[in-house]
Amino acid sequence: MSEQDAYQSIPVAVARATVLASGDLEGIEGPEFSEDGERWTPYWFGHSEPPALGRVVITRRGQSPRVVVISWAEREASDGEDAAWSIERSEKPMSIFGAEVERHAYRVVFADVLAPLLGPPRTVEVQRIGRAQPDVITTWDPPRAWLAEVAAADAVTLKALYDEAREAEALLSVEGLQAAFTERQIELATAPKPQPVGPSPADMPKRKPETPRPQGQGNRRRRGKR
Repeated sequence: MSEQDAYQSIPVAVARATVLASGDLEGIEGPEFSEDGERWTPYWFGHSEPPALGRVVITRRGQSPRVVVISWAEREASDGEDAAWSIERSEKPMSIFGAEVERHAYRVVFADVLAPLLGPPRTVEVQRIGRAQPDVITTWDPPRAWLAEVAAADAVTLKALYDEAREAEALLSVEGLQAAFTERQIELATAPKPQPVGPSPADMPKRKPETPRPQGQGNRRRRGKR
């Protein structure tokens, strides 16, 4: 796994939460898409071909805005033999390619902030076909970013995440993790809940009042002549 692959293994939600937690993100615009590098749009649908380029304008506190651009062809080439992922990206260019553009922008401008997510590098030997000696490459085994996952979790996933952290003994080994769970639980509990959407009393159909029948009528049988 190369350093670039290691960054790509970080979910964009985790990268976003980590950058936001740093307090140094001043602004981000995009992603936007283009077929020629001149006209840019935040939407991409109704096209027969995927966008050629994607970009994000990101600003770190104390720095000038940075325009980060990646090409569709480069991302597709990095998939290697994973044809299924390339097909899924083609079907969802805004969500998948857009997330890749955003994550790459974080990597370019906030590499030092994301570095702890990667863990220390290590060297491994890879034996390639046709070569007598193995190649020595550098790889990264990203540790689990517990704090970032807690910050990005919703009410449904937070409980499962807590169970995983307790089983992995991360509550004891990761400083501040227990407090992060508590704070996130309070945030979710006190967040405004969406109001149910339904018909108002004025829109409800009104029933017509029933006309009472006169007493002695209705069930009276007519007597016939004998």
